[in-house]
Formats: sequence, C-alpha cells, structure tokens
Amino acid sequence: MKEIISTVPLFSELDEAELTAISALVSRKHVGKNSIVVQEGEIGDAMAIILSGSVKVSQYANDGREVVLCLLEKGSFFGEMALLDTEPRSATVTTMEETELGFIRRKDFSRLMLEMPRLTSKLLAEITHRLRRTNLVLAHISTMDVNHRLYAYLNDYCEQFGNLRPDGRIEIKLPTHQLVADQLSTSRETISRAISALKKDGVIIPLAGRGRVKVDVSALDEMIEDF
Repeated sequence: MKEIISTVPLFSELDEAELTAISALVSRKHVGKNSIVVQEGEIGDAMAIILSGSVKVSQYANDGREVVLCLLEKGSFFGEMALLDTEPRSATVTTMEETELGFIRRKDFSRLMLEMPRLTSKLLAEITHRLRRTNLVLAHISTMDVNHRLYAYLNDYCEQFGNLRPDGRIEIKLPTHQLVADQLSTSRETISRAISALKKDGVIIPLAGRGRVKVDVSALDEMIEDF
C-alpha cells in the first residue's frame, strides 16, 4: 500500500513516517468491471486512489450522450474536490476493468492537512495542474483537426501513464478506439483510420498483450509542431 501511495503526485514528497500515517487511513475496496464508483450529482466525502485497474471520468449531456473527460490508471486519484467542499460530484467515475481503490475521507484528510501543512499546497497544485490540462485539451479540440488532436492526446497519455523503454519509445496500454473518440469529440472510425496510419508509419508499434503498444513520442512532437 505505502509503495503505491508514494507514487501518487499528491503524496510524492512525503517522508516514510507521513506515508505510513496516510496509508493507515486508506480503506480498500475491490470493484468489478463497468461499476459506477462515483455518480455525478451525488454528495461525496472522500477521494479515491487507484491501487490497480483503471477508470473513466465522464459527464452526460442533456440528450443522454456520454462525454468522456479522461481516463485514469494505477497511481492516479479522483474525487479530490470532495476534500475541500461539500458540493455535489461534478462527474461520474466508472471502472473499465477489475479495479482496487483506496479511499481517504474528508475528515481524515482535514486532520492530515493540519499535521502536514505542505499537503494543502500540494493538493492545490494538483488541482491547478488538472485545470490547466483540461484547458489545454479544450484548446486542442477547438483549434486542431482530428489527426492533430489525436497526436496531442497520445503525447499527453504517454506522459501520464507511459513507461520508458530501452529504445527510447514509450510503452502504454492504448485505450479502445471508441474511448479515444469519445474524448476527442469524433467517431471511432476516424480514430481507427488515424491510428492505422500511425502504425503504418511506425509511430505506433504493437506489442504482445492486449492493447499494448510502444509510441515514438519524438515523432508525435514533430507532427504536433507542424500543425
């Protein structure tokens, strides 16, 4: 538990004693695939850390259409706004596979912030970082064509969840084409064609394992700069 907690950006600068104290407050929960963990509009009193598995964060339009805001994997967290206010949840979080979560309740985190003042600044920094990332994604959607939106998305996904390989490429588990399309406001067919072109050009190389690929992020950077 402590090893995973230490990889969460919010807690990455804490010492061993502080990590131990936080780990003791985490309640674990195993959740099945396609389970709603957080419902938009409900009142929350805890944040969650993904100990294993992955989730999608989404909102629903008035016509019932799902808008996927982002995907989160092991080591990520969500629901952090519930640590600061009592407003309703702003999005729905659904598991994409068997997932284990660790929950920290608001009352416990409030006490931690008094005992560890730097947690407050770290939390605000993480919230600011997410807002900046959201603004950047919105800018890409409004100013870029579909192909360049995909390049920027893959670049960002590699930065968040990728592992550096000896050949300098980044290994990721590529989300389904439908999930990527949902995040980029386009169709699955369009994303499938664009990803096929990247594979043909050697920018994306499939690996063993369902959805595992390695990505040439330098090539993506060049394509983004050419926009």
